[in-house]
Amino acid sequence: MRAIDRAAQTNRWRRRPAAEKALIFIGLMLVSLVVAGWIGQIVILLLVLCLVLGAARVGLRDVRAAAVMPAGFILAGTAVQMITLHWAGGPVVGIADPDMLSAAAFTGLRSVTCVACLIGLALTTPLTSLLQMIQRRGLAPDISDLAMMMFRIVWLVLDCLETGQRAQAARLGHAGWGRQIRSGGRLLAGLLPRVLDRAQRMNAGLAVRGYDGRLRFAGAEAVAAPARLALLAGGLVFAAAGAAWIG
Repeated sequence: MRAIDRAAQTNRWRRRPAAEKALIFIGLMLVSLVVAGWIGQIVILLLVLCLVLGAARVGLRDVRAAAVMPAGFILAGTAVQMITLHWAGGPVVGIADPDMLSAAAFTGLRSVTCVACLIGLALTTPLTSLLQMIQRRGLAPDISDLAMMMFRIVWLVLDCLETGQRAQAARLGHAGWGRQIRSGGRLLAGLLPRVLDRAQRMNAGLAVRGYDGRLRFAGAEAVAAPARLALLAGGLVFAAAGAAWIG
């Protein structure tokens, strides 16, 4: 089980309706997109962290692991926006003017806030729960099943890749650049057969469990109450108004 799956299955909000969690985090992301001030973005980011770490009790290590790659991507993109390139008898690279620096930094902060909302939803709600929720809203079962199978196949590829890397490292296959390159090539060459074998075993497991072309999951969440959804929506509207007022 991947860390993101483990966190989604074991957090304190596991039995809360997926619709409520989706409303909270997607609603906060929309508020972040509407709010134009620095303080509002920081308040939303802190609120998301409090919900994930405090209310849902997701581990800090899981949050950090899930945020490392998106944060690195945003940081690199923000740094690129702060650099200017123009021609003055030759290529000249320089730092952007203060207005552009401020705009780039704000865009980076807003991106971090929106990504934090999505990470919060992913770490508190399993994908199966989200797909079931969307199915109840009219999504075709074939599309949701295809999304679920692709999700599992991606996880299988990563699992096989990490297992192979650990085995090679234990046999000193990563000692030196030459060995590391050769080990990486052998690992990639053998990755496809291993993934296909795992996929066939997964297919056999589904057949043994009576798979008839439709994936079914045991739901662990409570039923979403319209009153609670309306209350949460009202809270989001209030938060948006407060964030817009703070600036």
